[in-house]
Amino acid sequence: MARVREGNPVARFYQVAASSPESVMITLLHKLFDQGLRVCLLAGDGAQARRLDDLLWRHPPERFLPHGMWDGADVERQPVLIALTPDDRNGATVVLSTSPRVVPDAERFDVVVDFVVAADPAPARERYRHYQAAGLAMEYWIQSPEGRWTRHGA
Repeated sequence: MARVREGNPVARFYQVAASSPESVMITLLHKLFDQGLRVCLLAGDGAQARRLDDLLWRHPPERFLPHGMWDGADVERQPVLIALTPDDRNGATVVLSTSPRVVPDAERFDVVVDFVVAADPAPARERYRHYQAAGLAMEYWIQSPEGRWTRHGA
């Protein structure tokens, strides 16, 4: 099910400055959920997947975000599926990656969301070049110290 949009898939990078990557991730997940989109939340390893699961159970407490783990029951029913590999068993069209690795076969999805760690942007640059070479449409968003987002570049 992964692709539903026509045209090139999009790699969307967020350079976080005023917030924690976790708070930006949660905000993005809620926006995607509100749009009716299904998401694969890609973790780097099992420990990180469990931390993400715990985080989604706790924040924000006033608005629970339905989600499940790749090895849990009824994965196909989960709006957000936390996984160790890109997974569309839940009908995900978006991969939100918290992993430092590139998303293999990223072109299977409509959107790949990635984060740039300001303290060490080199790994994100490598992922950016990889997605660009794979033919994804590139977006780069930079957060100001005041928390506003501005799109830069291509």
